[in-house]
Amino acid sequence: MKNISDTRSYLINSKDNSYYAVKIPIRKKKYKLILIDYNGLSAQQIFKTEELEKPGVLISLFNASSYSNHYKYQINNYDFEKHNDSLIDEKRFNNIYLVSTNDQLKKNKNIGHCKYLVDPSFDFSPLLELSTAYEIWKARNNFPNGLLTQFHMHNSKNEIEYSLVLEEIKYRDFKISYYNYVPQKL
Repeated sequence: MKNISDTRSYLINSKDNSYYAVKIPIRKKKYKLILIDYNGLSAQQIFKTEELEKPGVLISLFNASSYSNHYKYQINNYDFEKHNDSLIDEKRFNNIYLVSTNDQLKKNKNIGHCKYLVDPSFDFSPLLELSTAYEIWKARNNFPNGLLTQFHMHNSKNEIEYSLVLEEIKYRDFKISYYNYVPQKL
């Protein structure tokens, strides 16, 4: 397994979780901005640091494509489970697992689970980066509102394969717009 350790920034709308963007460092003073809109659009574009410090950016439609969740049918095989709350530094966090509900699938595919630690003191729609998790939430509305503070993806042996841990929150107005780039023939 490749060990990746970087600081990613998630740009979210606390009231509308149907889209999000993530800013990933790729080299000195450059970032890849990935936008996922569960309503049918995804885009990726590279920006310099100073461009992302402005109140908004423009993404060329050349860098955008239609988005669809090819695993939407999996909502019948997975669900969220609420576990006992966690107490960290005398603060209560919701402990939510995304698990397979299909015993045959778990047995044959060696499926693990995802663990979400949510701070319920924030009135945020949940950030659900996995598209199937978003579809389950949309269909069942069984994931609590709050700020996602930790996410851990476990394999079938309960070993952590991937983790995200919140470091800080920065509130800002930021707008992502699109423009139609048409290359000129010379």
